[in-house]
Amino acid sequence: MSDDRFGLPAPPHHDAFTTLPAACFILSAQGRVQDVNPAGLALLGVTAEGVVGRAFSALIPTKSQAPVAALLARPVEGAGRQRVETQLLGPDGATLDVLLDVAAGAGDAPAWQVVATDVSAFKSAHRTLLDTTTTLDAQVQAQRVKIRALNEELEGIITSFLQQLNLPVARAVNFVSLLRKSVGDVDGVGGRALEQTERAIQAVFALSASLDRYMQGRRLRLRLRPVDLNVVLREVLKKERAAMADRKVDVVCEALPVVEGDSQALMLILEEYIANALKFTKLRETAQVHIVARETDTEYHIGVADNGAGFNMRQRDKLFRLFGRLHSTTTYEGSGIGLANVRRLCERVGGRCWAEGKVDVGATFWFAWPKRPTVLE
Repeated sequence: MSDDRFGLPAPPHHDAFTTLPAACFILSAQGRVQDVNPAGLALLGVTAEGVVGRAFSALIPTKSQAPVAALLARPVEGAGRQRVETQLLGPDGATLDVLLDVAAGAGDAPAWQVVATDVSAFKSAHRTLLDTTTTLDAQVQAQRVKIRALNEELEGIITSFLQQLNLPVARAVNFVSLLRKSVGDVDGVGGRALEQTERAIQAVFALSASLDRYMQGRRLRLRLRPVDLNVVLREVLKKERAAMADRKVDVVCEALPVVEGDSQALMLILEEYIANALKFTKLRETAQVHIVARETDTEYHIGVADNGAGFNMRQRDKLFRLFGRLHSTTTYEGSGIGLANVRRLCERVGGRCWAEGKVDVGATFWFAWPKRPTVLE
């Protein structure tokens, strides 16, 4: 006869009981050890004389006895199988982590069958893993603090540099302007040199302004609240009136959604996209700018389409990189910083940005804004 729950033979089949590889114990209804197989003796590091007749609870450290005592206090008849994690006293008093499977034994006299599985190695590995994880978490946190401090230091240096640079560049712009007025129209080498100097200073000034906007985007503390993109777009178009003056520009705006976001960040993104569209349509007789909106289950897609210079789609990966330019600065001014700022602002809330275009046909610049954004710092 055998116990189907464990595959343990009843005590009369003692030969089979002794050959089982698992540590097995037969206990009386009162919880005293009646028999133990060699695997059990090896686990505890004792002889049969040192175990048989003793209370099973004596093999368990005092602090771990309560759960096992509760199991053995049940009536044996009809008791179902139970598993409990506890400890046993091993060789030389060492503590072993074990899983005990306890069930009613098969036989005429009420008895318990207990199978003990040593999980000490597993528990030790688990503790080591937890300790390692805790250590790594502490190291990662320390690195984050260090990186944050380095970023703040770098931002401070760049901001100070821009502040120091702006004054002399502004003076240089004024000096060149005064020089041009004083000498009038100059032909030949002198005139070209003056023109090139003026363009170079203006390029430095524009680069400084672009870098300053990029740093503003990095320092921006995002505060998420409902934002009506129609209102944001109207403010952006007001700011761009000067850029549209003396030009024929057709702007078509679809109805835009109310999103959960930061109004300043969304303003910066739309400013960059609209300015970009106006810049690359300046050679068109009639510039066409179309602001579109699409919606998925999880995102709003906002796009700014134009009929400008376009670009080769094989180079699209360069667009949103810092200083990533696809066109010559002699034709289209710019620093290649603005779109990098858009990418960073989108990524800070789990969004993304991309562009589609065709050379000499136009381009559409998109950004995807999550319906449930989370600020990621």
